[in-house]
Amino acid sequence: MDDLQNNNPDLHFEYLKAVGCLIGLVRGLALNNPKLIPSTSLSECYDTNTHEAYLNLSLNDGKNNCVTHIYIHQNNQRFMIGLNGGGLAAKTADEIMAVINHMINKLNWV
Repeated sequence: MDDLQNNNPDLHFEYLKAVGCLIGLVRGLALNNPKLIPSTSLSECYDTNTHEAYLNLSLNDGKNNCVTHIYIHQNNQRFMIGLNGGGLAAKTADEIMAVINHMINKLNWV
């Protein structure tokens, strides 16, 4: 995160905003869906193969689940939303949340 903060402060700001939005989303979903509480997590991780930091979002109500990674791409210019470093590109927290909300809406948890 220090590299991101130093090399691209704007993307670092978007990262912090995305973390806050994701925490708010998880809290809101848990209030409406208590079954999500035991099996939900948001963690910051580091992929030693790609040398990229990522957020791991995992939601599970025992019936449906949603797992995705939000990578900070190696060049510190964008985020990649998906698994294994591939997926949809985003440059802002709002773009990240639009993708995540679309995924969650398919599961009828909102």
